[in-house]
Amino acid sequence: LENILTMRTGLGWTEGNTGYSGLMSADDAVEYMLTLPMVAEPGEEFAYCSGCSFLLSAIVSETTGRNTADYAQEKLFDPLGIQPAAWETVANGTSNGGWGLFFTPREMAKFGYLYLNEGEWDGEQIIPADWVQASSEPGRSVDRFTDYGYQWWISKDGYYSAQGLYGQAIFVIPEHSLVVVMTADLQSDNIEFQLLHEYILPSVR
Repeated sequence: LENILTMRTGLGWTEGNTGYSGLMSADDAVEYMLTLPMVAEPGEEFAYCSGCSFLLSAIVSETTGRNTADYAQEKLFDPLGIQPAAWETVANGTSNGGWGLFFTPREMAKFGYLYLNEGEWDGEQIIPADWVQASSEPGRSVDRFTDYGYQWWISKDGYYSAQGLYGQAIFVIPEHSLVVVMTADLQSDNIEFQLLHEYILPSVR
């Protein structure tokens, strides 16, 4: 689980349309993932893997006996006041943990605010505080600028973020008690970081 959460499974996943279409068209998406060739020792090398996030959803479903979307709605989304979320599924109906979850910007901000407040919402502990800390702590290096936690990108500038394709982002910046949400259709993955570093962060310092 640690290796799946931190994208260090060693599985030979191809991030992009090839991997996405293979997973979505497979009769058994779990089997598709677990029969990928091993290209590295588990725990040794970081390789971003949306299919690994699907595996986390499959594990939640198997463990709880419920579809991940239904379980998340009860345990996470309902307490945050998020309406039933649209969530794409693979062929057998399992929620796709890697992509396809649709939130409004306000709903994204709620999720970021939950983490900013160490898992607490309206006086209720929705996520254990020690999980929030473990998810977002640095130390698992990707490159000289970035670490990767439990499904969060962790900047060595002191914030962490959820990053979606084409500029969908939640930035959690504890130093300034700040959550920044962006939704876009960008062809460059750097513009949201430029906005954050050149305009937003200087305005609050």
